[in-house]
Amino acid sequence: MPIRSGLLALVAFAAVGCGGGPTTFGSAQEAYDRGLAEYERGRYGLAIEYLRASLDFGRTSALADDAQLALARSYAADRQYLLAGTEFTRFIEFYRTDDRIEQAAFERIQAYAELSPRYELDQTDTRQALAYINIYLQQYPQSDNAVAAADLATELREKLARKAFEAARLYERREVYEAAVLDYQRVLEDYPASAYADDALLGALRSQVAYADGSVLERQVQRYREALNLYDQLRTLFPQSPTLAEAEALYDVAYTRWQAAGGEGATATAQ
Repeated sequence: MPIRSGLLALVAFAAVGCGGGPTTFGSAQEAYDRGLAEYERGRYGLAIEYLRASLDFGRTSALADDAQLALARSYAADRQYLLAGTEFTRFIEFYRTDDRIEQAAFERIQAYAELSPRYELDQTDTRQALAYINIYLQQYPQSDNAVAAADLATELREKLARKAFEAARLYERREVYEAAVLDYQRVLEDYPASAYADDALLGALRSQVAYADGSVLERQVQRYREALNLYDQLRTLFPQSPTLAEAEALYDVAYTRWQAAGGEGATATAQ
């Protein structure tokens, strides 16, 4: 018997998993069919093993693309989202002419979004999901899933914005005001459409006033002036923001202290 035939014969009677019941199969088709049957029963772990076994017959077989996509979906259904994302990527890369690539790309996004943790944890998977969303929206802007992908991107960016905002707040609470100002401003720069943007600008103003208060006299004029500029920016960018009342009180403080420190020719006035 040729070596290739001998290997296929060994594969043909492979055992699959420990899900109970008959676990042998004689062909890629049989393994694939059993995998789909187990998927329909909600027995995703066993479905995964059958589908992987089906792919062991070769990724160029007539049903390899179907098995690959079903495998990715089985991992997702089993909440093994990292493996699901990997298998969706393999489908996209191996079967580039398949008309299901667009849907697979969207399901890959969903898998990585599921991996996105609470805001205070490492956000590598969140950023990966956003990267895939950007690719998807560039490639399929007219897709039926485009709105859902964009909405998901907004949700994930809000999480990143909150993480950045809380980091700035931590600096402020620790009275590291210069770093707090920079981090608050970074929230506005990186996430200008976020719900945290106006709060971040208010935080930058509040921290800048505190930073100026603790500065040596010869630096106070410049640093209070920077606080006044932050107020002007907040009022311009977010004229309806509920933060303006607190911002105006901070403006009054900064303006009075700027004048006391020797500031001249102020043109900005509180509204």
